[in-house]
Amino acid sequence: MEPEEIINTFLNWLNEKPSIFISAWRDLPELETQIAESADDELFPIAMTISKWCAKHELGKTLRDAIEAQNFVENVSDARQDIRPTKPTPTTGRPTTNITKILRDSILTVYNQQQNPNQENSSDTDNEPK
Repeated sequence: MEPEEIINTFLNWLNEKPSIFISAWRDLPELETQIAESADDELFPIAMTISKWCAKHELGKTLRDAIEAQNFVENVSDARQDIRPTKPTPTTGRPTTNITKILRDSILTVYNQQQNPNQENSSDTDNEPK
């Protein structure tokens, strides 16, 4: 697995499927701290940190399966690749100099949402006139 695949899959989970962390969300701050220590924005150590965290939380196989499924979809039809937008890569998409910040922000957002699931629904009630 390429580091970009691991990072992109994990970011997709954070943004699109936070329920995947149903039993592991309490340890997301631990992952955020570990990623913060990779402040050099090198993809390999960040991907390795994510992989180890996923394995520790019994998400390792799910991560591998998701990456394999994505690779399968990409390889099934070469004809579609001409019309399908390409995934961001270190050279064509999101600058890697921000990957640590993007991951940390995404992790903390999901953690806070899981910690306070009703917060989104009641956020406007605090400012109501009395």
